[in-house]
Amino acid sequence: MAKRVVLHVGAMKSGTTFLQSTLYANRPRLAELGLLVAGERWGAQVDAVLDVLGRTHHPTGRSVVGAWDRLVAEIRAWPGTAVVSVELLAPAGPKQIQRVAGSFGDTDLEIVLSLRDLNRSLPAMWQETVQNGRSWGWEEYVAGVERGRPRAGRTEDDVSTLSRAFWRQQAGVRVARHWGAAGPLHLVTVPRPGSPSSDLLVRFAEVLGVDPTALDAPVRGNASLGAASTEVLRRMNGVLDRRGLAFPVGIRVRKRTLAKQILPALSAGERRIGLPVRPWTEEHAAGMVTGLRRLAPRLHGAWEDLAPVAVPGIPASEVSSAEVAEATVAAYRALRHALASRAPGTGIARTDGIPDWSPAGTTSDEVADVGSGALADLVEWAVQASAAGAEA
Repeated sequence: MAKRVVLHVGAMKSGTTFLQSTLYANRPRLAELGLLVAGERWGAQVDAVLDVLGRTHHPTGRSVVGAWDRLVAEIRAWPGTAVVSVELLAPAGPKQIQRVAGSFGDTDLEIVLSLRDLNRSLPAMWQETVQNGRSWGWEEYVAGVERGRPRAGRTEDDVSTLSRAFWRQQAGVRVARHWGAAGPLHLVTVPRPGSPSSDLLVRFAEVLGVDPTALDAPVRGNASLGAASTEVLRRMNGVLDRRGLAFPVGIRVRKRTLAKQILPALSAGERRIGLPVRPWTEEHAAGMVTGLRRLAPRLHGAWEDLAPVAVPGIPASEVSSAEVAEATVAAYRALRHALASRAPGTGIARTDGIPDWSPAGTTSDEVADVGSGALADLVEWAVQASAAGAEA
């Protein structure tokens, strides 16, 4: 068994994609330094975590049964330090955490929790929920998160599916308290805006015990979407829900291809949703820091990093129908091209019968409205084309 296991449990939207990409981009180099990045690809870690948390299948449909045992076996055969980084672990309950920790026997297990300030987490989490098939509007989302936040006097009526989805990932004190029972806790704070881009990696490398200058940092992934493109995706999700095609149906096309590849590239010049610092975020952040301090984690960064920071941008109400229409047309054309060319990752096995749509002769409002249905048509066709390919 490895002498030491470092388990990075999240939180979501705290630079996890960047850190995970860095780990796998440097996997051979880290092995030379005595550190195993468990699993040949990050998907192997995801499958393993889904397995140990009680799931039998990945959202794409593949079986994950036995994946955790395979990952643990790889770690057992390693003589040095091993690292696992999957933010799906953050919401785990005490029994699940005991199961994870018990897998490593007497090996030293150290827990890493990374956290970003609450104000920057809000728009990032909203976009992630939309990329994961939700159709909550921005103002609805912020209001729901505020109403359902952990606090004295909160009632059952204050808690919703929306708020639960946010706080199960972002309730830093609860996550730290639960996971701190499994081993020594490290807290890595995401640097404030304007800090050198290397700072987060430096802090994480400090936990691992490696020299960050020996690592090649990949281009930061998981780019955010513009306001108009997020609205395009949100509207399409609503159409698919009404058709009985709720997420994760079509996950390869709607998330991997459209949400994570096409829309980020198309929306580079779009205006972003902004968020000023509100009193409740300052109050909650101050309480979170107090609670975390009581747990006495080893801090990599600064407590000040968790103070809410204003997010520059526009109110959602300022996004025009013309902007949404333009983004809709661009998204439709790009997605249709990806499907028609059987782009890698789409899972498309055939191209006959692919839908077509033209926005000619319609107003911006009509394009934005009808276009969301046209995008849903492409996703629905892709689901059928993928299923046909799997049966062939």
